[in-house]
Amino acid sequence: MFNTKKPIREFGKLYEYLIDHNLRIRERGTGHLYIEDADFTEIGQEFINATWYRIVFKRCHFPASYLIQLQETTDCMFMYCEFGPGRLDVALSFGKMKNGMFQHCKFTNGSVSSGEGNTTFQKCEFENSVISDSNKRSYTLAGDTLLLEDCKLKDFELLCDDTKLHMKRCEYKAIGYGKAGSISNRYTKPYTADFIFENTSLQVAELILWGSKINNLTLRGCKTKGTFSTQQSSIKESITLENLKVGAYFIAQTGTEKRITIRECNFSELVNDTDRLFYCSGDYANEFLMERVESSNAGAVNLTGAGPKTTEKARLAVTRNQTFTLRNCKIPHLMVHCLQSHNLVIENCEFGKLEIPNGRIGNVTIKNTKFDSLDLTNTLATKFEIDSASAASGKIVTAGSNYPQGGYKIDGVSKG
Repeated sequence: MFNTKKPIREFGKLYEYLIDHNLRIRERGTGHLYIEDADFTEIGQEFINATWYRIVFKRCHFPASYLIQLQETTDCMFMYCEFGPGRLDVALSFGKMKNGMFQHCKFTNGSVSSGEGNTTFQKCEFENSVISDSNKRSYTLAGDTLLLEDCKLKDFELLCDDTKLHMKRCEYKAIGYGKAGSISNRYTKPYTADFIFENTSLQVAELILWGSKINNLTLRGCKTKGTFSTQQSSIKESITLENLKVGAYFIAQTGTEKRITIRECNFSELVNDTDRLFYCSGDYANEFLMERVESSNAGAVNLTGAGPKTTEKARLAVTRNQTFTLRNCKIPHLMVHCLQSHNLVIENCEFGKLEIPNGRIGNVTIKNTKFDSLDLTNTLATKFEIDSASAASGKIVTAGSNYPQGGYKIDGVSKG
């Protein structure tokens, strides 16, 4: 497969420059070096703690092994290169990576990592061809700030050590076994990395974030095979979902502190024998916003994670959510059970069944909204402001509620 390539040791001065960065600077300065059709498989300890600077590699082959353990890689480009195979317990390491670029490269059955810095992969392929039910080997791509554009990844684990993982227009098949997780920030610096997925296809979506501890999560224009789930991960600050129209999404039990935003989505798929089109524990965050969201009538959209069987044991001792807002939504069946919020605002929406039972809410504001039925059973609020047109649009169930007089004192300190 690689016999048309020449061993890197036969590249004379270029080979010496790869080993000795100071020699390269003295003799060639800081201009780019070009290395084409080189084979790095037959090497010893030459590239341990070496520095590679402004080098363009084209059609080269690198083993995914401990024989390449660089100290630093700066302004290097890899074009049409191949990486792997390698043992499961070792990885090719680029060390600190500044402005690394990989274009049209292929990574097969081998792990590759980089330290502090930023790396871009464009139109690359990552494949683990040895994984099976009985052979659960996991190869890894790891780095600090990783940008993947138009890439295909199959059964690879992605580790984002610190700052950001950003996937654009990619096809990602997660590791299809167990509960190991496929994309994570759980080993080195948890709760620091931001994960952003744009216009990306996510397969085996239930396992992608299993065990991850990240800072912010964004899904924009993605589609899933299986349910994209955050229920075994922890997302500290914010979750943003935009323009999701294919697949199922369960965004619950994440511990998100600041905000959850859901915008321009259409939920229509039922999976895994559930009757929920979308599932979210929205009132744990400080702010929740859903706007311009629609759903089919195949099931319910659940925004708190609670349901008819939820007991008082699930209620928070102090209300965290300051604002829980829905605008310009069209949802046949909306569940907002056991809501705890200082302010619930619903504007310009259309519902069939609007369920808000067992709530403990400060101000309830519903304006310019239509519903067939509004269930406020056992819901207590400080103040109800439901305009006359909204109130007249459908039946309101109020057993055990203090609607319309209000007067409930919410247990929590409002931040205004």
